[in-house]
Amino acid sequence: MKWRVARGLNDIDFKRLVGVKRETFMVMVGVIKQSMPVSGHKLGGKRRGPKCSLNNYDKLLVMLMYYREYRTFAHIAVDYGISESQCWRIVTDIEGRLIKSGIFHLLGKKTVGTGCRDSNSGD
Repeated sequence: MKWRVARGLNDIDFKRLVGVKRETFMVMVGVIKQSMPVSGHKLGGKRRGPKCSLNNYDKLLVMLMYYREYRTFAHIAVDYGISESQCWRIVTDIEGRLIKSGIFHLLGKKTVGTGCRDSNSGD
């Protein structure tokens, strides 16, 4: 689902389909916009292929779709008209920007792994 479709949804359907509240989504987009370089290229002055055709809203939807729906990069890439490798770059880039902001984070493996075992099981 692209942003032009998602923005027309009511708040309940938006949360159901995207996975986050509209307010949270807009905060995420704000973080992404602030962290993007002015030129749009990671390496200033060096052109490495065409710029990505997706806007920041669609890039965030790509990342959320990947994590929420467990879809493959190939399936998402077809929906958005990009290559599989470009899809991977978008997901890792947006994920990194959100984590680096300090506002959004995922628990580490060690934190997630604790408390999973029942202490009375004797394992």
